[in-house]
Order: sequence, then structure tokens, then C-alpha cells
Amino acid sequence: MHVRSSSILPCAALALLTWLAAGCANQPASVPTAPAPLPPLSKVTVSPATDTLVAGQSAVFTATALDTLGAVVGYATFVWTSTNPAAFAVDGHGNVQALAEGSGLVVASAGGFSDSATVAVIVQRGWYMQTSQTSNDLNGVFFLPDRTHGWAVGSAGRIVATTNAGASWSQQVSNSGFNLNAVWFTGPDSGWVVGAAGAVLRTVNGGMTWTQVTSNAGENLLDVWFATRDTGWVVGANGVVLRTFDRGATWQRKTPTSFDLQSVSFAGTRDGWAVGNGGVILGTHDRGISWYIVQPSITAQALNAVWRSATPAPWAVGDGTAWAAGQSGATPRAVATADSLMWELDNAGASNNLLGVCYPSDRIGYAVGYNSGGVGLVLRTDDGGVTWQTQSPNTQFRLKDVFFTDPLNGWAVGRNGTILHTSSGGLP
Repeated sequence: MHVRSSSILPCAALALLTWLAAGCANQPASVPTAPAPLPPLSKVTVSPATDTLVAGQSAVFTATALDTLGAVVGYATFVWTSTNPAAFAVDGHGNVQALAEGSGLVVASAGGFSDSATVAVIVQRGWYMQTSQTSNDLNGVFFLPDRTHGWAVGSAGRIVATTNAGASWSQQVSNSGFNLNAVWFTGPDSGWVVGAAGAVLRTVNGGMTWTQVTSNAGENLLDVWFATRDTGWVVGANGVVLRTFDRGATWQRKTPTSFDLQSVSFAGTRDGWAVGNGGVILGTHDRGISWYIVQPSITAQALNAVWRSATPAPWAVGDGTAWAAGQSGATPRAVATADSLMWELDNAGASNNLLGVCYPSDRIGYAVGYNSGGVGLVLRTDDGGVTWQTQSPNTQFRLKDVFFTDPLNGWAVGRNGTILHTSSGGLP
């Protein structure tokens, strides 16, 4: 019997092809290429070095890695982080998303090296209103250097506080019905408030509770300034000056003038100024143990606020610079002469009545008050008080005090619970 081989070979070939196909199916289609090892680096750089964003905006930062020969490593990968994720987020490609007011660093790291750029997030430019949760007049405001914790005080014992730069404010219980005029904190926990009828309030827990301190005064107290947790001064009606060197346990009283003293400011614990009605300017070089009156008087206009430079300006003679502000645009400033420091009278406009002043630097300062029509007013100087520019406060209410933590971030308070904020130096 003969069998035709042609009928068998196609089956064998088919089996062989099937076996080969199955074997190929079990092999990887391609072998991935391992990333090139990162060479030793000399540095990482991030650009741009700084950026300011409005909440909701985004920006792209780029990172560059250099090897030890200074050549760019184009295939380097970076780990990106934000030091303030509440203010802005960053993804793995350097894309930054602005979320809420604040600032921090965006950091890129690779090969044991890192670099960073500064990111500032603002809500909007210029001055804008914050919701204060009160309709009481607000007379004084203070913020810690962290720019998030602040307090404002006002009529009928009102105290409001914020922990988020004023995005929200809440009321604190002052345990006082007196008008409160000024506030100062020496740290996150320790703070002071002064007001009518000799009222001095103290907190040791950030304002969760306030207690009244015996002040050795019955006059209306108008301003307070502490240089350290232990050392502080209070001024008020009828020329009263109070000082403490033991954290308010005792207060020493002086009346170096009969004029109401509206404001006090110190640079350190030794040198300070106080100003008041009738254009009176008082100075001290011994922690307020003794005071002298600047003579001759440079103005008869009431001086409502004074601010002392924390560090000497280039033109000052050893003990820092000071500025004052008052009625009819009076803006005296302390200037250097050949062998001393003297006060010089400048003016920010006779129709401007100034109630508060703050200098976050020796060149940039702000003054607030109201104009001849009784409308709220904000002024800014960029040359140490020689010239002033009007800014738009976006309120009709009189403004009574202003406080800046740096040249960009500030708050102003005034009538009817008004709280204004800027994180752009008031610039539009």
C-alpha cells in the first residue's frame, strides 16, 4: 500500500508553525532601554527666581542641572516641592498653581542638589475690603511678621483676630466695654491692648482670653508699643506716659507734657519718640525713664502717629530715623545734621488729615486718614517721606490706623468695621 507524503507534510509544517508562533508570543515585543545614569552634578538652578501670582493663576518654572564640567544634563529629572502648599501647588513638571494668599519657595531637586524660587500669591492688586465681622469703629491694627496672624481693636471693647492674613476674621472676648485704641503683640501668644479710662488688657494665649491689668492710670490711653516681652510703653491723654520693665506687673507713670499724646514708637529698648496734640514731640534715650520736648516746636498741628525705624537709615546719626503724621498733612521726619538729629517739617497735602503711619522700610511708608470731604485716604511714599502719592483705598470710611509687615503686605482699619488689605504695596 502506498501513502502519498504530500498529505502528511502540510500537517507537520502546520504543527511546526504553531509551535514557533506560540514561542514567539511568549517573548517580549521589545526590551525597554534603561535610563542613562545621572552623572555627578555641580548644581541645580531654577528660573525664574521669583514670581507673583494672583490666586487662580498658574506659572511654569524650569530647572536645569549642570555636571561637574558645567555642561547641562538635558535628561535630568527633578523632584518638585512647595514649601507652602496652602498658597500654591506644584506638579512634577514645575507647573505652579496659585491657590490662596501667601508666599513660599518652589524647590527642584536632583542628584543631591536643589535650588528654589520665591512664589508670592495675592488675592488681587491694590487695596481691597476684608470682612471684619463687626460694624464697630476699628482704631488699631497689628500683625505678626508671619503675615497671617493679626488683631484689630475698636469701640465698645471690640477685638477681632485672623489667622489667615484676614481672609476671615473672628471676634475675641475682651471682657471690656471701653473703647479700645491700640494693640501690640510681642509674639504669637503675648499681646497688649489699651483704651479708654486707663484700660490695659493682656493676653498670654493669642487672645483666647483677655484680662485687665492695673495700669496706674485713669486717662484715655491711646497707643502702646513693646520692644520686648518685658519692656513696653503706653501713652495717652493729658501727657501721660506709662512704662513697664517687668511684663506689665508694674507700671511707672510720667507726665512730661500736658498735651494729649497720641502715639509712641521705639527702636529697641532705649531710644523712642512720642507725639501728640499741639505738635508736641517727645524723645527719650534712656528707655523712657526721662523725656525731653523737642524745641522749638516745628508745628502747631496735632500729630496723631509716629513710627520709628528699627535700624538706622544711611543718613541717620546712630539712633535710627523717625516719621510722624498729623492734621493738615503734617508729616515731620527726623533728619541728620552735621552732628545731631533734628526734626524737619514736611507736608503731604493740607487737605489730608492723617491718623496713622507705618514705615516697613526706611524709604517706603504709608499714612492713612481722611481728606477734606471726610473720605478715607491712603498715601504712600517711596523716598522716606519727602513726597507722597495718593492710593485708592476703595472705601469711603475714615481710616484710623495702618500696619505693614513688609513693603508689600499691609492692613488699614477705620470706621464702621472697615478693614482694608493689600499684598501689592497698594499698587494697582
